[in-house]
Formats: sequence, structure tokens, C-alpha cells
Amino acid sequence: MKAEVSKRAQRQWLRALVYYNEMGGERAAAKLHQKYLQKLKRVLKYPESGSPESLLQDRKIRYRSVIINDYYKMVYYVKGDVLRIAAFWDMRMHPDNLRKTLE
Repeated sequence: MKAEVSKRAQRQWLRALVYYNEMGGERAAAKLHQKYLQKLKRVLKYPESGSPESLLQDRKIRYRSVIINDYYKMVYYVKGDVLRIAAFWDMRMHPDNLRKTLE
């Protein structure tokens, strides 16, 4: 299985890393990125290990998510042999924003 990251998710992730770098330094950003890589490795091996994303359960696409740290989760779906990362979500945001983001 291979991973693809949507342009939206790329932008969201870069914003998160920049924020962590500005607020906590390079080490904090690197630690966050390392956690992401660990979670990505797991879901590539076990795509069903992520929890079904309850905020998006009414969609045709079956979204799943894994929590990266206390604030961020990775929202993805599987299509064939591709794990498509749709969003990196800041869980402090209002839940309705996730639905709007992935419309």
C-alpha cells in the first residue's frame, strides 16, 4: 500500500509544523513529525486500525482517523491500494469545520 497526501492536507500539516516550530522550537516540530511518521507507518500496514470518523459517517467515502498527538489527527480513506490522507485536523477547532473542510 502507498500513501498519497491531498494538497489541502499538505497545507494543513505545514501550518501545524510551522506553528510548533514557532511556539516550541525545531525540536517540538520534529517530535510532532516523528509521531506522524509512526502513525502513518501503522496505518499503511493496518489501514483498518484507524477509527471510523464519526463526523463524516454520512459520506460515501469511509473516512477513518488516527490521533497524532493531543491536538492533531490524520483523516484518511483507502481506495484500492492507496491510502489517501484527506486532512490533518486540529481537534481544538469546531467539529463542523471538519465537515466543511472535506465537502
